[in-house]
Amino acid sequence: MAAQPQVVSATELDNGFLGETVQVAIVTDDLHGAMDNLISVGIGPWMVFHVGPKNADMHYRGDRSGFSMTLAFTTHGSMMWEVIRPDDGKSIYTDFLEGGHSGLHHVAVDGGGLAYEDRAKELKSRGYEEIQGGTAFDGQVPFAYFQNGNADAPWIEIFDFPEGFEPQPDEWYPAPPPAA
Repeated sequence: MAAQPQVVSATELDNGFLGETVQVAIVTDDLHGAMDNLISVGIGPWMVFHVGPKNADMHYRGDRSGFSMTLAFTTHGSMMWEVIRPDDGKSIYTDFLEGGHSGLHHVAVDGGGLAYEDRAKELKSRGYEEIQGGTAFDGQVPFAYFQNGNADAPWIEIFDFPEGFEPQPDEWYPAPPPAA
């Protein structure tokens, strides 16, 4: 058994590298219903994007995959929220839904300033395997999901938005923000 980490403070261990949790993500087969649930508590408006083979290069369990999904994003305070509806093909999202689940699926972390590649290496060194990933938004945004095979271990996502990244959504829900 590995040595236990030392407690540094009330919120830190000496072996931490995850940094801040920057996103909470929900997987559902009812995109608008999930957004409505969050809108009812004041989270929104939502930018909705259709992501698939035409605008992303993705892999699932080591094989190139042509899965597609509809993603909705909003920021509430300092937290990004994401709702994902798988549309076609095999993915960790379809695995989740086919397993009888819906709802909270993963968190994304910033790695405390570590470069994307270094976050991936660190997760792998701790026994986490990259299950799904690729580049989305026409190759601008690398992303990957990691899990260590234990049912009660978290799914962790890493991604890297380029500086000045401001994609235009396919739609706003329930409506676009007022013009500035």
